[in-house]
Amino acid sequence: MAKPPIALATCARTIAILGLVCAVLSVAVINMPAAVAQDEQYVPGAWHYRSVACVNTTVRSVEPRLTTDGLKTFSVQDFEQSGVEVEFNATLGSDPANPNMRAAVTHYQNTAGNNIMMREHAGDKVQVCFISRPAPTMGCDPDEDGRGRVFRVYDYRQHAQYSGMNSEHDCGGA
Repeated sequence: MAKPPIALATCARTIAILGLVCAVLSVAVINMPAAVAQDEQYVPGAWHYRSVACVNTTVRSVEPRLTTDGLKTFSVQDFEQSGVEVEFNATLGSDPANPNMRAAVTHYQNTAGNNIMMREHAGDKVQVCFISRPAPTMGCDPDEDGRGRVFRVYDYRQHAQYSGMNSEHDCGGA
């Protein structure tokens, strides 16, 4: 049997190598640490838009979504089983009806961004951007119910971002 032309053999070798490279990259992306993975919903990095209210502030607290009163130290398992709640030293997103409401993000377990949130510590520098507040509906009076505000957070130390509501439930929810 005749040997294939050199160009054809080179092409076949190149395709095999490219296939191997694609396989390696796909494994790397699947196993990428969550702190490196970005919230794809928003533009990454610190924001400097005039049309979006953002402040540089610090993390006030990081706790599992469900906690026992008085408990001050938490395991990774506590966060993984209940989700994460991060509160910030900023009142961004508050309004005349809720002037002292702090910006916060609450996630249920297995929500994208939880690993970033779990790695934050009180005092970490972050940028918090106010994205939205709920509109008044038959079931939601935003003057009475401060839940449902959405924030986008960029963590300067981790160079990563996440977003979410300030509570487990939306305005008028459970």
